[in-house]
Amino acid sequence: MQWPILRRSVADLHRRAEVSRAANDRYLTALAAVHVSRSLAEEAAIVCRPVRRDGRRHRALNPFGQADAQLLAIVNRGEFALNGFRNRDLRAILHKPAEDLKRLRRQTAALGRRLRLLGAHRLVAKVSNTHRYIVTEKGQRIITALLTARQASTEKLTALAA
Repeated sequence: MQWPILRRSVADLHRRAEVSRAANDRYLTALAAVHVSRSLAEEAAIVCRPVRRDGRRHRALNPFGQADAQLLAIVNRGEFALNGFRNRDLRAILHKPAEDLKRLRRQTAALGRRLRLLGAHRLVAKVSNTHRYIVTEKGQRIITALLTARQASTEKLTALAA
């Protein structure tokens, strides 16, 4: 069973309101300030160590390294909060358009491996029966904390600690 396509009349107004409310809730949840009682060190330790999922070892994330931080920042964008993101969405942001089919396949495969890494750390989850991924609640909390720490200056942190 699937939901029918919404018509542009009053007949589907109730369902359109439900869908819109749910989309707004997801978007506001993604943008909301996260209140976490755990320290940043505890949050970072979760993703900064290797994990085993389904019998496979996945490397640790390096949130202060350029490549991983860039991927985390892109995945955490507000435009992907409503419907999630696909490999091709991220590839369009990270890479120039590839005219060579071989290069396109390499970029797609490399990005797929990076998405599986985020999935192994439970930061993103695949939406079933689609090619889309969404950021999990744990992912929103950890990614926001890590990106904030990456942008913080030593002066600001010292002033807050004093």
